[in-house]
Amino acid sequence: MSQSALHRACFFLMIGCLTAVGREWRSADGTKTFQANFGGMKDERVLLIGPDEKQSMLPLKALCTSDQEYAQLAQVSLNGARVLGSQTFQITAVVDGGYIGRIGTQLTGPKGPWVFSGETFFLPKGKLTLERGDRLESKPLYYAGNRTFQPIEAETSIIRAFDQDLDEAVNADLRIRTAAGGDPAKLAPIVAEPLIEIVSTRGMALPLGKGFFITEADLITDVTTLVLHEDGKDVPAKVIRTDPKLGLALLSCAVEMEPARLLARKPAELGQNIYALTLSLTSLRKNLGAPSLTRGIISKASSNTTFEHDASITSDAVGGFVLNDKWELLGVFFRSQSRSESKHPTKSTSELAPAPPTQSLSLRTEAISKLLLEGVKDKAKPMPGVPNLKAGNLGDAAPAVIDLLQKSTVLVVVTREVKHSPPAPKATAVGAMPPVAGQPQFSLSGSGTRHNLRCRYFNAAKICQPTDGKPCKICGG
Repeated sequence: MSQSALHRACFFLMIGCLTAVGREWRSADGTKTFQANFGGMKDERVLLIGPDEKQSMLPLKALCTSDQEYAQLAQVSLNGARVLGSQTFQITAVVDGGYIGRIGTQLTGPKGPWVFSGETFFLPKGKLTLERGDRLESKPLYYAGNRTFQPIEAETSIIRAFDQDLDEAVNADLRIRTAAGGDPAKLAPIVAEPLIEIVSTRGMALPLGKGFFITEADLITDVTTLVLHEDGKDVPAKVIRTDPKLGLALLSCAVEMEPARLLARKPAELGQNIYALTLSLTSLRKNLGAPSLTRGIISKASSNTTFEHDASITSDAVGGFVLNDKWELLGVFFRSQSRSESKHPTKSTSELAPAPPTQSLSLRTEAISKLLLEGVKDKAKPMPGVPNLKAGNLGDAAPAVIDLLQKSTVLVVVTREVKHSPPAPKATAVGAMPPVAGQPQFSLSGSGTRHNLRCRYFNAAKICQPTDGKPCKICGG
């Protein structure tokens, strides 16, 4: 290939990954520096592309030692990216310093589903901010060294690191090599998959009409998912506003339920006889179970938003109501129940959901109207779409009242992801890593040199047998 042909080939290969400024290069004698992007290397000559896209071809030995090493690593990474091609991948874990991803394959043509069961790799964080489950489509991947991956399940293995930027990839590889100081056992720093605990919490919500509901504010704090479970279906809900002082949150949801009469004609008073109607979960935690009705008195009523009562409440309650002897609602109480649903729980259910106190705190129903009037210009009317709360009794007989309140209650289900420290490494030396079943361990270069998986020259597109070719002087084959 002629020199001009090399220029054109390298330029078009790299045109998609040039940065605007380029990196700083230094001459072999250290007297000159200049800005340029790496454009490729062939026959010990380096193509550099300046900010004005002016191309220069320099002998490799004309550059300082560190820049020579950079150019050699960049060419290896560039060759690998060209063979690998643009890839679509999904983030499977967020780890210290970056992410663990898996390369995907699209089934049944360009409109088919994606299956992310390909190579597992490490992606340095850099400027990216990603979450588990995020997908990146048709991105270049430049080799950035190896990592020792410690998953929660399965054996420790060596995986390749990639970056979407060539310069960042090479610099990451150089940093590792500098830190390793020539020790092969340190050329693959450990990255460990953190333990993600999925905590599922269930609570109670009350309808206000036209798709609006109220629930406890603590229930919906920092949640990953939020749904209302109604008629065997999970319907997504949205938080409209919260009031930390009242401990309430206003939700909107496509589910529409008829609200009960939430206001009593007279507020709760100290010493007043009351009934506590408690709602609990079924054994499968998928629905609200049979309620229980107990008697007591109001033991403390000094606040204008809350009061306390001594009626017994079951430990598995998710909430309930306080009624007077005329079957009017004096108050409501929320008591959500949490449980770890991950494969590796670190807390017991009792730690997540402490036993209820002897005295139970209830929110006065008249305080609910304060949440609805917040931010509304006309303080005589609630926010648009929410009807005025109704006062009055709920019926004449306990069975009818219990049935009505059950039908005016919905189950809220939320999940949170709690990240814990990663497990202790099972191995620290590259040489101690066992081979991964089904994963290629050796590749053969065009010169007939055999490289193992840990070698920077390993090429998954050119796998070979452990006896093929001659062993690489760097990795030993």
